[in-house]
Amino acid sequence: MSSKPDLLPMELELRLAVPEKWFNRLKRLPLLVKTSAGRARTSHLKSTYFDTPDKQLAAAGMNLRIREIGNRKLQTLKVGNGWQAGISERIEIEGWVSTDQPTLDLIHAPEIRAFLCKDGIWERLQPVFVTDFRRTSRLLNFTGRFGDATISVDLDSGEIRSGNRKAVISELELELKAGSPTALYDLAHAINERIPMRIEHRGKAIRAAELQAPQTPRAVRGRKPPLVQGSRINEAAVTILKACQTQIAANEFPILHSMHPEGPHQMRVAARRLRAALGMFRAFADQALTERVRAEAKWLAGSLGEAREWDVYIGELHAPVEAALGADIPALKELRSLAQVRQEAGYRDARAAVASPRFTSFQLELGLLIESLSRAPEKGAFDHLARSEEFAASKLEKRYRKVRKMGRTALQGESAAKHELRLEMKKLRYAAEFFASLFEPRRAKTVSKAAARLQDLLGYANDYAVCIRQLDTLIAPDNGSVMPGIEQAAGTIVGWHGAEMVRADHEIEDAWNRFLDAGRFWPKPRRLAD
Repeated sequence: MSSKPDLLPMELELRLAVPEKWFNRLKRLPLLVKTSAGRARTSHLKSTYFDTPDKQLAAAGMNLRIREIGNRKLQTLKVGNGWQAGISERIEIEGWVSTDQPTLDLIHAPEIRAFLCKDGIWERLQPVFVTDFRRTSRLLNFTGRFGDATISVDLDSGEIRSGNRKAVISELELELKAGSPTALYDLAHAINERIPMRIEHRGKAIRAAELQAPQTPRAVRGRKPPLVQGSRINEAAVTILKACQTQIAANEFPILHSMHPEGPHQMRVAARRLRAALGMFRAFADQALTERVRAEAKWLAGSLGEAREWDVYIGELHAPVEAALGADIPALKELRSLAQVRQEAGYRDARAAVASPRFTSFQLELGLLIESLSRAPEKGAFDHLARSEEFAASKLEKRYRKVRKMGRTALQGESAAKHELRLEMKKLRYAAEFFASLFEPRRAKTVSKAAARLQDLLGYANDYAVCIRQLDTLIAPDNGSVMPGIEQAAGTIVGWHGAEMVRADHEIEDAWNRFLDAGRFWPKPRRLAD
């Protein structure tokens, strides 16, 4: 759908997966029981969801159901799948019906109704899956850090059925009834400190679709945020932080369910992009919260580091040597086996971090930060802020000048100096990607391409330095390897890439000159922002 119609009822909720073994304890949690506005109510809810055979409702971000509540039937159409840190914000159109089939008369919004009537969509609707669960509900009046709210706390236990396949439902849904959305994050964070949970980004409709067509874990790259020219700084910050959060969340599944190297890599990139963004926008958000999220992003990136570094060694440093000299050389095979043991340990650490309550708390605090920037605590609170273009030009110019200054000496210096230049190039590139849509797109693409080439070459130099350290750990006496020739094989890998580095150094000089020639894609500011 192109846009949300005005004045339609909206649903704002945060969904969390609860381990089954903790479910009953969560029902009795004092935090919920003592702050409840009344007694908990438990009901049996059975819902049938409808779609066309080619899933046109799902493709349009809609789901339509008829829910049995006692002897009555409630039809609900939800439109939209936008979320940040687990919160979904959707149009919700409800009404009582007397039959088991959906009723079009309940849907009056012109744009939505027109979509449902075109191409025979409504006539082709059929049942696609069923949810059957018991819900225990409480109403809470909760006081959060940035505002108060009335929240419906719903605990669901049951199953999803699609054909002959089933999936367990063990969820906590926090739905905003009145007040500040920030309180949803605060309440979820408080519960997560007592009962370990995980943000559930997938709705029941998506989970049902996965029963019939299981998804292959695929890593997700970050996208350039679609900033709006003329927007205020806080609005740009929200869009950029949402893009970082989306990339982090999207790579959770690949890390937990595969050993594809792009999973840890892309989540690590997202964590670093997030830290760079928070560094730029910290003056406009709650200072303590911002620093806490930055620190947790650093923890996350560090937890993924071992997996990523051994992925790089095996795939980009060891593999080319094996391909050139032969994969059947015993010492090279032994080195690969030893590296794979370290790689697997790195993945265990990465999965443990992503599956931990700490990761959930990090996501919730990030969501809270985004929400606090999205909605001013009082009318006009952000009106004094400058426009995004002015702010972006100032930040880009500061990064650009620092890189140019460092580059004059770093490219002639030791590997440590090149490493520092690489880190500054990375920050500049992140900022360029964040703000590209505010300026002329072709010019921004040219500059970003030149910066990416230089960063990749500097990255290879860093990978080579890390490789030497990694090989030292693999052939150390306490590693248990006694195979003859393993030290020679390690030396071969170092020598091979050492020769490549000689050529790379010449390419770095050329890439640096191309980067300087590319110049700026933003207007040079009259003065730099503080």
